[in-house]
Amino acid sequence: MEKIITIFGSGVTGKDETLFAEAERIGLQLAENNYTVCCGGYGGTMEAVCKGAKSANGKTIGITIDYSGSKPNDYVDENVVMPNWVERLMELIAIGDAYVILKGGSGTLVEISAVIEMMSKKIMKEKLMVFYTDFWKSVIGTLKFDSENLNKVIKNNVVFINDITLISKQIKSRNLQ
Repeated sequence: MEKIITIFGSGVTGKDETLFAEAERIGLQLAENNYTVCCGGYGGTMEAVCKGAKSANGKTIGITIDYSGSKPNDYVDENVVMPNWVERLMELIAIGDAYVILKGGSGTLVEISAVIEMMSKKIMKEKLMVFYTDFWKSVIGTLKFDSENLNKVIKNNVVFINDITLISKQIKSRNLQ
């Protein structure tokens, strides 16, 4: 059965930046471990993870929005076009069996917050959230103060990893094989 890992991260990361190369390696590693890579489908780290997955002959899914001038990156196998940003966000969350979160901006913050809130409110089942690097650690630390329930959801599902080679191992440890 296909297991899909949704990647959240920056759409403006340049191809010459270290994060682009790291995201590419993450996509490669996930594909080598037989995971389908899903992302927002555009540029930056989204393009990088798709490029990495394709270099290992992996499958990629892009969740994009139907508006003029937008097209998925060249490494997307399956483009799922949503009518608006909110439905795109919900599809990115729904399709993932687990999430890998990279450095990003306000869009990534919204994605992280939506996943944690929906797990906390039991709108969706709890799923693993693997954060690559400590970039979001202070944000997650702040959220722990919201409630005991939110703290429990974070404790059970959020992992911070600084070593790319450990991402797939962490996902497999949650029986996502």
